[in-house]
Amino acid sequence: MSGLSLVFASGGSGGHIFPAVAVAEAVRARNPRVMPVFAGSDRPIERAIAARHGYERFVLPAASLNTLWRTPRVFVRTQWDAYRQARAFLQQRQPAAVIGCGSFSGAPLVYAASRLGIPVILLEQNVIPGRATSWLSRRADAVCVSFVESCRKLPRKARTPVTGNPIRREIARLTERAVHRTGERPTLLILGGSQGARAVNNVVCSVGAKLRWLLEDWQVIHQTGWNDAPRICAAWRSLRIDAEVAPFFDDTASLYARADLVISRAGATTLAEVACAGLPSILVPYPHAARNHQVANALVFRNAGAATIVEQNQNRREFATDLMESLGGLLQDRDARFEMGESARSLARPNAAEEVVDVLFELTGLPAAPVTSRPVRAAG
Repeated sequence: MSGLSLVFASGGSGGHIFPAVAVAEAVRARNPRVMPVFAGSDRPIERAIAARHGYERFVLPAASLNTLWRTPRVFVRTQWDAYRQARAFLQQRQPAAVIGCGSFSGAPLVYAASRLGIPVILLEQNVIPGRATSWLSRRADAVCVSFVESCRKLPRKARTPVTGNPIRREIARLTERAVHRTGERPTLLILGGSQGARAVNNVVCSVGAKLRWLLEDWQVIHQTGWNDAPRICAAWRSLRIDAEVAPFFDDTASLYARADLVISRAGATTLAEVACAGLPSILVPYPHAARNHQVANALVFRNAGAATIVEQNQNRREFATDLMESLGGLLQDRDARFEMGESARSLARPNAAEEVVDVLFELTGLPAAPVTSRPVRAAG
C-alpha cells in the first residue's frame, strides 16, 4: 500500500471529521486507488462517521488539554504512547501524506509524520487557528485555511493557501439552488454541533414556550447531542409544537434543504455548511471555546449581514431574553431571512475540498484523472 494510503488525523468533533470526509471524497473522485485511513480516538461520533462512509480506522490513545492541567503525567504518557503507535503505523503504511484536521488529539500523528519526512497538510477551519495548528504549522508543508484573516495569525514562513473549509459534496451542491424563500410550512433547524449543546437546548425550549404562538406554524428540527434527546423531545411535545428531535442527524444536507432559519453554535464547519445552503442564522458562540474562536467565526457572518449573534451569558434570563428577541423578529420577517440567506451564500466556498486536493496532489505528485465536474462556485 506504499504511497497509496492517505491518513487523516481526524479525531475530535464533527467539525474536525466532516472536513476530512469531504477531502477524502474529493481525493477518491480524483484517484479511486488512494485509500483514506481515519486515525483518531474511539469516540462514538468518530466510529459512526467512519462506519457510514466505509473508511478504515486506526485508533490512537487520546488526551485532552484539560488532562494536561489536571493530571500532567497522564497527559504526557498518553501523548507519548500515541506518538509511538502513530510512528509505527506510519512506518508500516508509508502513506502519501498525512492531513491534520485541527484536533489536538491528532497532534502526535502529525508530529510523527513530520519526523518521518511524510508530507503534512493541515486544515484550519477557524478564523483564529487552534493550538494544534499553531504548534504544528512550522512542520507542515501547507496549512489550508478557511479565512484570509487566519494567515496573519500563523508564522510568516508557513504556506497558507486560502481554500475555504472543505464541505461534503452533497452539501456543496446546495449552492446550485436559489436561496430558499419560505413556503407555507417553514422550518427552524437547531444545531448544537455534533456533540450537542445543553445550554442552547434548554434555553431554546424555554424561549419556544414563550414564542409558541409563532412556532405553532413552523416545523422544528432539533439536533440535541447524545444525552439530551429524550428530554428535549418531551419538552417540544408538551408545547404541542411539531418537532423532529434526534441526538445526531446523518443526512444534514436534506435538513439544510428543508430549513428556513438556523439556530447554531458558531463552529466553523457548521458555518461553512450554512453558507453553502444560503441560510440565515442565529449564532450562539460556545463561551468556553479555545481562544474564543467561535466569537471570531460568528463575527465574520454577522459583519456580512448573514447572521445575528446571541451571547450565552452567565445570566440565563438575559440569554433567554436576547434569544427570544432575535428569534421572534426573524420568525416574523421573511424578507429579512431572505436577505440574510443571500449574504450567507456570498460567503460560501463550495469548491474548498477540491482546492485542498489541488494542494495535496501538487505536494505529493499523486497521479490524478482530470476533474470532470465541480460544484458551481457561489456568486460573490
